[in-house]
Amino acid sequence: MGVVSELYQVDSMDPGETFTLFIHGYGENDYANYAIVPTQHSNEPSGAYSVLGAQLTMGPTTRHVDGTVARTIVFQNITVGPQAYISVRVLEFKQGI
Repeated sequence: MGVVSELYQVDSMDPGETFTLFIHGYGENDYANYAIVPTQHSNEPSGAYSVLGAQLTMGPTTRHVDGTVARTIVFQNITVGPQAYISVRVLEFKQGI
């Protein structure tokens, strides 16, 4: 059975900002998938957004120098509104076969 955990959190992303996360340490038989959860930045007033969102893109899977499998994910703040600053949590689902 797989496990879901919070892998990373970005506390503040500017409008249009892109963040790349390089994750390594996976074994040959490890499966991993990711989800992101955008939330209103803690310093922004409630209702400041017309559309709150972030886009997740899977990057390349490579081999790290330590011999483990490495994955790259990229996410971007696509929030539309007068004060489009957000926080993003990155969730990982991991399971071995």
